[in-house]
Amino acid sequence: MNGSEGSIPRTALGELARLLDGRSIRWALIGGLAANRYRRTPRHTFDVDVLLASVGWDLRELEGAMRSAGWSVRRADAEATLLRASHPRLGAVDLLIAGTEYQRHALARARVERVTGVGDTPVLTVEDVIVHKLIAGRHQELADVEAILEGGVSIDASYVERWAGFWDVLDRWRTFTG
Repeated sequence: MNGSEGSIPRTALGELARLLDGRSIRWALIGGLAANRYRRTPRHTFDVDVLLASVGWDLRELEGAMRSAGWSVRRADAEATLLRASHPRLGAVDLLIAGTEYQRHALARARVERVTGVGDTPVLTVEDVIVHKLIAGRHQELADVEAILEGGVSIDASYVERWAGFWDVLDRWRTFTG
């Protein structure tokens, strides 16, 4: 990653990528920024969401490194599967640690894309962005699914249907597919 080289502005995503890549932590962009990769018209989002591999690194060491870099970090749940961090200049990030077989599978399927100001960035596939949005089920998440589908991106609908069924959100998916 080239997060803060030269005249590239420091961003939450760029700084987070530098920290994660520097520790060889496998990760991928999820959430609103990932959905924006597949929408015709991007929407504003207030934070950066990433999915982290659950093995091969120490959570305490990552938290310490983030604090040393100026982030405030807190565990958002007792199982430590979600970290919420904020930086006074860069903004907020949510780090979801892959705790299910599906999340690990989605992370393995992530594709690398060039992101302005960051460089090569792993991003969930469109199908996995949709599945994550269906699982969350909030109004904005479902609006993202609708915008992605309206964008004309090629989607493996059988993959989405399979995982939507697994997560018991097939009814949500079918509101988009008839």
